[in-house]
Amino acid sequence: MSKETDSGVVYTLKDTVKLTGLSIDLVRLYEKEFNLQIQRTEGGHRRYNKQNIDLLIEIKKRIQEQNWSYKMINQWLQGEIIPEAVDVQTKLEKKVDSLEEKIQDLLNRSEKDEQFQIALIQRLDEQRKLIEQLTEKLSNQDKYIENNLEKRDEKLTNAIREINDTKKLIASAQENMESKPKGFWSMFFRK
Repeated sequence: MSKETDSGVVYTLKDTVKLTGLSIDLVRLYEKEFNLQIQRTEGGHRRYNKQNIDLLIEIKKRIQEQNWSYKMINQWLQGEIIPEAVDVQTKLEKKVDSLEEKIQDLLNRSEKDEQFQIALIQRLDEQRKLIEQLTEKLSNQDKYIENNLEKRDEKLTNAIREINDTKKLIASAQENMESKPKGFWSMFFRK
């Protein structure tokens, strides 16, 4: 609950928590971490003025929304950092983060492409081996067929020779029979 004092309106810790949206622990942490000067009652209770609350809200915004570190907040409170420079730095950091994500994405894609290429090379190698096996089988079959054709041709040639030789023998035998003198009985049985 707010109270009016000689130095203006002051707020309790509970009121400050409601106004800033910070937890009690965060308010206390910010006080300690950033050396904030907070009024205290005679009983030691904290009392926050409007400037304290505005400063807590600004610190919260810079930490939660702009990703400032505690070190950067301390430098800002001491006047060492200009918020505009930090905004530029924050934008650059975001761009760097974005570029790093894109690089990582490209690396992942590159890795997937490499894996695909390796798989493709393995598949092509398997196909090459299969083609070599089939070529060897075809070559063996060609040799087998050629060998069998040679044997068949040789057998045919031998068979033709035998037939020709047999024809010659038959023709020769017929000539011999016609040229032989006729035997005793042939004289009686003339045609």
